Amino acid sequence: MQDGKVCNRCGRELDFWDIQEDFTIHRHIGYGSIHDGDIVNLHLCCDCFDKIVDECKVSPVEEVGV
Repeated sequence: MQDGKVCNRCGRELDFWDIQEDFTIHRHIGYGSIHDGDIVNLHLCCDCFDKIVDECKVSPVEEVGV
């Protein structure tokens, strides 16, 4: 179990900006996943968040003020 101080994707220690942005998922996983019944605490650094967003087929980003 991690204490939330490292990125779960790359293992890098979270810095000031990563902690401020707080790219965190805390969920109880229900049916339909290999993790049924588990609790997920996922922490991402800014770089890994950007990489995951860039890998999406459908962008999850809603641009503001464009």
